[in-house]
Amino acid sequence: MENVIEKTERYVMHTYRRFPVCFDHGEGCYIYDINGKRYVDFLGGIAVNALGYHVKPVIEAVDEQKEKLFHVSNLYYIKEQAELAELLVKNSCLDKVFFCNSGAEANEAAVKLARVYGGEKRDNIITMEGSFHGRTMFTLAATAQEKYHKGFYPLPPGFVHIPFNDIVAADRAMDDSVCALFIELVQGEGGINVADCSYVKKLKKMCEERDVLFCVDEIQSGMGRTGRLFSYEWYEIEPDIMTLAKALGGGLPVGAMLAKERVAQCFKPGMHATTFGGNPFCMKVAKAHLDFLLSSHIIDEVPKKGDYFKRGLQKLKRFSVVKDIRGMGLMLGMELNLDSDSLRNFVLRAMDAGFLLGIAGENVIRFEPPLIIDYKNIDELLLFLEKELAKM
Repeated sequence: MENVIEKTERYVMHTYRRFPVCFDHGEGCYIYDINGKRYVDFLGGIAVNALGYHVKPVIEAVDEQKEKLFHVSNLYYIKEQAELAELLVKNSCLDKVFFCNSGAEANEAAVKLARVYGGEKRDNIITMEGSFHGRTMFTLAATAQEKYHKGFYPLPPGFVHIPFNDIVAADRAMDDSVCALFIELVQGEGGINVADCSYVKKLKKMCEERDVLFCVDEIQSGMGRTGRLFSYEWYEIEPDIMTLAKALGGGLPVGAMLAKERVAQCFKPGMHATTFGGNPFCMKVAKAHLDFLLSSHIIDEVPKKGDYFKRGLQKLKRFSVVKDIRGMGLMLGMELNLDSDSLRNFVLRAMDAGFLLGIAGENVIRFEPPLIIDYKNIDELLLFLEKELAKM
């Protein structure tokens, strides 16, 4: 472990404040470090490992495709890409797919498509305070959190940031210069903030009346995380554009931008492209992952597990350090009255006890376990949390 840390510190850029652990392998909801210690993963690779570790259908897809093709150019037709696109379209309200490698790339593609749709006179895009859309310059400008902007000015223009869950602010901002509105229905990095149902429906209607594209960033909330394949399904609305990544690839780097036909047709050959996006290897694995997610009915159990977990967390509000419990499905947050160093130490103590937790927003413990998490594991974590909070 000391050798890994020394090499990382010497040769890898310091863009992460890493926790002192290095993992070797995993099975189900468990992940093991290089010393053999076992952890229950309640972060899921930040909502990536929806089916946990060592997923048989995914491994079988890897074994099959590795003997065929890893990569060919998008100048040619790719069977595996067409098959995954068909599966996504048939299980969503969208019509066309653009594949890429990450969530930031998916959002970049969505911004470009929205700008093309809007034309030269409508180039502003509304995003929400507390949002997180990526770390490229475009998506950084879209991200309405000041802490991510520092050091990178000037940011690209054309983004209007408004308060989350505030329909009056949306109405005021949606003038003739706006081509699109982007929203995370459950904000991940912003602190697990959930959009109100009535607010979302009013937003959607407002967008329809003013010919503004309604775009949902489902990079963290999609792929069953909230108890539906996509979180927009809870709101009984249909987006014009949707972006996906994280759990889509089954652990491999896969992003996607989906759009309605009338919007998708604005992209013409040569207007947007990617070298690695949609390659046969990643597409094969992503399709196997999605096939299993849909056929196994794992998503059907997410609302039950999420409600059980959330009720257990709600009981912890009796401790004064706990400010709030919020979230949907297995995308939950516990807001604590702690500073950043104390919050990090809390996560470190959880690691010592064999639990992996995450941090979101300023002071929120984030829970995003594999969707296959067992009730026994939830009970074990709740017991740990109760004991820790009682000491504060």
